[in-house]
Amino acid sequence: MNRFLVVCAIALLFCTVAEAQEAAGFRVTRASEPPTIDGVLNDAAWAQVAPMPNDQWASYNPNRGDKMPADYRTEVRITYDDRNIYFAFHCFDNEPAKIRTNVSKRDAAFNDDWFALSLDSAGTGQAAYHLFTNPSGSQMDALNTSASGEQFDADMVWYSAAKTTSDGYVIEVQIPLQTLRFSGGDEVGMGLVFFRKVSRIGVSYAWPEMLPGQWVFDRPARLLFSNLKPRRLVELLPSVTYNISQVRESADRFAAADDKYNFGLNGKFGITSGITLDGTINPDFSQVESDAFQVEVNQRFPVFFSEKRPFFMEGMGLFNIAGTGGDGNMRTAVHTRKIVDPIFGSKLTGTIGKTTFGVLNAADDKPDQVRTCAQLFLVGTEPPPCEFPNKISTIGRATYALRRSDYVGAIFTHTNYDGRDNLVVGGDLS
Repeated sequence: MNRFLVVCAIALLFCTVAEAQEAAGFRVTRASEPPTIDGVLNDAAWAQVAPMPNDQWASYNPNRGDKMPADYRTEVRITYDDRNIYFAFHCFDNEPAKIRTNVSKRDAAFNDDWFALSLDSAGTGQAAYHLFTNPSGSQMDALNTSASGEQFDADMVWYSAAKTTSDGYVIEVQIPLQTLRFSGGDEVGMGLVFFRKVSRIGVSYAWPEMLPGQWVFDRPARLLFSNLKPRRLVELLPSVTYNISQVRESADRFAAADDKYNFGLNGKFGITSGITLDGTINPDFSQVESDAFQVEVNQRFPVFFSEKRPFFMEGMGLFNIAGTGGDGNMRTAVHTRKIVDPIFGSKLTGTIGKTTFGVLNAADDKPDQVRTCAQLFLVGTEPPPCEFPNKISTIGRATYALRRSDYVGAIFTHTNYDGRDNLVVGGDLS
């Protein structure tokens, strides 16, 4: 019995020490002056920062657990100031001529060599920013959530520069504090995972090591910032469009021009460091990326286009529920593309402690107006004037973080249209 108690005491002491070391994390040094993001590590800021210890790289794709060869060692430096967080990556390679890289459009360089970071700025284990850069400085980014995984529709504001060198390649990254959602204070902790892909051998590595069945929220490293304060987020984006339409009356003459003005406004306001209010009035989506063509052959369900409109992108992963994506049989719980032409909209998203929430409200401008009134009556009859009402949609979602990436959540949707109401309430557990 005494031997058993001694063993238990030693095990408890070991676990306590391990948890204390994990909680200690890596303390980031504040920069006296910001580095220049140019892919060259000759700034005084980097000379004052020691490389972050990261000698336990291991593969996660296609196999898990293979140690990274010494030929591909990586030096990482991190610093920050009152406006940004800065990263510098020196990726060594004993055969630099074989590094694969191209200048690519956004989210299109995954066949190259690349380096990436996963930053859980809120420290909740529920959402993280995934930022990828290849040796040419091309960017790829995604919002990763425990419910819906990586969503590359999201495009964050951040800066990167990269250059190949005689011993590998160098990447510098600058992340504005306005891009991140976190709670400021004298001591701010963030979760962090690094990734690196060596294209010519087809292997991707991670640090810290991701064990089988684990992902970025299970065993992240921990960054500690002293006196890190979020910057007030205020953004106004007005839009003006002017459309001229003419019809040819004859072979040599056009009819009078029919012109139309359209004014809109998008806004974003940070109520607190973790709560953001988005608003839009008559938004202009003319600059949104076009949907990829889809072929329908004997299809018994509607085509599905991903959301790419800026107003609906903030907190987009929150409205997904457990069981969507992958090989699950549910596509999505909320599809905001059903809100076709919003007159106005508001969205409140944020995190308080372990609770993450979001409320979306929008008025859709007469969604059935595309139908002509004549379709509603018998042929040959004179249809009376038709008035189509606006559709009002309200969506609410909240999750409460449990252990690691586990959570319990609730969701409701309400639609009011033409005197009819539809209300759906549900819950999920991951």
